[in-house]
Amino acid sequence: MIPWQRLRDAILLLGLTAAALLVHGYHFDFEDMAVYLPAIKKILDPALYPYDANFFLLHIRWTQFHSAVAWSVRAMHLPLDWAVLLWHVLGIFLVLLGCFHLARLCFAEERAQWAGVTLVAALLTLPVSGTALFLVDQQLHPRTLATAFLLFALVAVLDRRPVALLWIFLAILSHPTMALYGICHLAVQAWAIPAGSTAVFAAPIPLGAPANPKWTEMMYHRSFAYPLKWTWYEWLGVAGPIALLFYFAGLGRRDRMPRLAHVSLRLAVSTTLGVLGAVVMTNIPSIATFAALEPMRVLHFTYMIFVLFAGGLLGKYVLGDRPWRWLLLFLPLSLAMFYVQRREFPASRHIEWPGRPAANLWLQAFEWVRQNTPRGALFALDPTFMDRPGEDQHGFRGTAERSKLADVGKDAAVVQLYPDMAYQWKLEVSGEEGWRNFQAADFQRLKKKYGVTWVILEQPGVPGLSCPYANAAVRVCRLE
Repeated sequence: MIPWQRLRDAILLLGLTAAALLVHGYHFDFEDMAVYLPAIKKILDPALYPYDANFFLLHIRWTQFHSAVAWSVRAMHLPLDWAVLLWHVLGIFLVLLGCFHLARLCFAEERAQWAGVTLVAALLTLPVSGTALFLVDQQLHPRTLATAFLLFALVAVLDRRPVALLWIFLAILSHPTMALYGICHLAVQAWAIPAGSTAVFAAPIPLGAPANPKWTEMMYHRSFAYPLKWTWYEWLGVAGPIALLFYFAGLGRRDRMPRLAHVSLRLAVSTTLGVLGAVVMTNIPSIATFAALEPMRVLHFTYMIFVLFAGGLLGKYVLGDRPWRWLLLFLPLSLAMFYVQRREFPASRHIEWPGRPAANLWLQAFEWVRQNTPRGALFALDPTFMDRPGEDQHGFRGTAERSKLADVGKDAAVVQLYPDMAYQWKLEVSGEEGWRNFQAADFQRLKKKYGVTWVILEQPGVPGLSCPYANAAVRVCRLE
C-alpha cells in the first residue's frame, strides 16, 4: 500500500475512534476500574490502601497491565487521569486497526472493509450475550488491549506469519483469561493447539481445587458464570451468531471470498466447542472452581468478528457506494447507542474528561474524602453502593484513595478468582448486612470490630453522627 493510502487509513481510523468515544462515552473510576485503578495507584504510591489491598493487588500477579499504565505515568510525567484516557483511546484505535486488517484479508472491496470497521465502532458497547461483557468497555480495560492483540494474531495466523506468537504473548500480558479464549479460537483457525498454553493461565489461580463453602455461597449469586442458569434469550444470543457464521461461511464459498469462509466456519466450530466445554466445566462439582474463569466468555472474540463480518457483508451487498444508505444505517444506530448510554448512566457526564469537576454526587463525595480525610482512614459503605440510584457503577477506592470494607460487587469478582479470599470477604460483608437500617450504635459496632473510622451514607443519613460533608445524595460521617 502506498504511503498516502496508509495516511488516509490512519486518519479515517482516528476519526472512527473519536466518533466511538463521543457515541459510547468514557468513564474514569467505573465498573472494573474499581479494581484496576487502585492497583495502579498502589504501584505509584505504596502507602495507599493499608487495609484492603488484597482485594485488587492479586490481579497484578498475572497481568502487566497495571505496571504498564503506572510506567507510562512516570515516563511521560502525565497526570494519571490523562494517562488512563490516552490508554483507553489507544485501546479503541488498536481494536479498530485490528478489525481493519482482518477486513482487508476477507473482503476485496474497500466499502466492505470500512463498513465492517464502522459497524464495530458503532456497536462498541454491544453486550455479549449472558457474559456481562461489551465488545469494548466505556472505560480503560485490559480486555480491550488483549482483544486488539488477538485480532492482530488472527491476521498473522491467516498469513502464516510467526509474529502471531508475539501478539499472543502481548495478549497474555494484558488479560490472560481473554487471551486463553482467544488462543482456543486461533488454534482452530490454524488447526494446531499451542503446547502447554493453558498452563500459563492456570498457574496463578487455584483452579480445580475443592470449592470452599463461602466461595460457593458467593458464586451462587453470579449466575452469568453458569450457562445452564442463563435465560432463553441469552441462549438465543449464543445460537444466533454461530448460525449466522455458518451462513457467512457458505456465502464466502459461493461468492469467492475464501478467507471469509475459512474464518467464519472455523470460528463457528471453535465457539460451539467452547460453549460445550463451558457447560461441562461449570457443572461438574469436582472442578467447580473452573467456573471462576467464566468460560462462556469465549463468546467475546466471536461477537467481535461476527459484527465485523456482518458490517462487511452489509457494505458489500447493501450499502455499496451510496452515501445515503450509509447515513441511513449508521446515524440512527449511533444515536440509539448514545441514547442507551445516557439512559444507563444518567447521573454522570457522558465523557468524564480529566480535570473537569464531577457531575455525579457520589463522585463529588469521594473526591472530598480524598482531599479531607486521613490516608489511613478505613471506610464503610452500603455493600451494594455501586448499584444504588445515581451512583452509576463508579468505584470508591480509585477516586477516594482510601480503604474500605468489602462490597458485593467488584470485590466479589476478585473472590471469584481467588476462593481463599472468600472468608475475609464474607466476614466483612456479613458485618454490613442490614446496612440501610443501621443506626449510630451499628456503626460503632463496625468501628469496634473492624476499625472503621468513616462511613458514607445516603441522605437523610442517621441521627447522632458527625458528618462534615453532605450533598443532595450522600453524607460523609466520622465515627467519633
